[in-house]
Amino acid sequence: MKQPEQPLAGAAWTLVGVVTGGLLLMLPKLAANDLPPVQITFFRYIAGVLSIAPFYLVMRARSAREDVVIAPDTKSAIWWHVLRAIFAVTRLSCVFYAVTHMPFANVQAITLTNGVFMIVFAALLLGERVKPVTAFAAAICFVGGIIAAEPSVDSVAFLSPGALAALAGALIWGVESAVIKHTAARDSVPVIVFTVNLVACAIIAIPGLLFWQPLEPSQWAILALMGPFAIATQAANILAFRLAPANVLAPFRYSSVIFALLIGWLVFNEWPSYGSFAGMGLILIGGIVLAHSAGRRPAGSR
Repeated sequence: MKQPEQPLAGAAWTLVGVVTGGLLLMLPKLAANDLPPVQITFFRYIAGVLSIAPFYLVMRARSAREDVVIAPDTKSAIWWHVLRAIFAVTRLSCVFYAVTHMPFANVQAITLTNGVFMIVFAALLLGERVKPVTAFAAAICFVGGIIAAEPSVDSVAFLSPGALAALAGALIWGVESAVIKHTAARDSVPVIVFTVNLVACAIIAIPGLLFWQPLEPSQWAILALMGPFAIATQAANILAFRLAPANVLAPFRYSSVIFALLIGWLVFNEWPSYGSFAGMGLILIGGIVLAHSAGRRPAGSR
């Protein structure tokens, strides 16, 4: 039975995810700018597994006592969780590199172009028709992402490595969002989050250990906080997807740019250029129009 939509609750959970997700991305930049991204990603997933494990084990124990199957679709959904873990590990490594090599708000803005890539992959892989208004909104959003990346016309490298990493993260996030939407209603939140974190931890373990660098005690403490913030963000996003459609949640999700601006200003003393603000504005306008145009598809289309 399909759960009834609750737009206000979905919006509230989206805002929770915006805050915890912004704090999650802040931590690697706060700890150090010279740590390998794969080490940060490995640390994040170790901390994530340790953070969600108690909730998962308590739920399993309670289900065993009550003779309840906690996840009827776990066997069929496990490969979806593995696929999402692969995307998540790659995306986070890209974003962690970007956030330690360019202004915080710029990274957050660029990654929000993921909606463009969702449209592109839906058209190429699923054969979905792209309406003119959708294509126009996607173009606006993508142009905004390029502007926010602060390209250099005088350099051989048009975009910096950090900007390219942020764009790569946005591309991967566009695909991963579809996987999240597919799995959100198939398992309980603890099962989804624990499975994805455990699989991701296994995937990133070898490169994470190979590139491991010694950490100061303060760095251990800061990076350890990534676990609780990451779990909170994942849970909030799953609950938001369950309660409301993506086009309703989009305006609230795009508020992450505002929160990123505050973090960049208050924590890192960063303030984007006027050009970056223009790019962020285009991303906000194009992204919201994009989400709403996608939300007006016929009921049978996917």
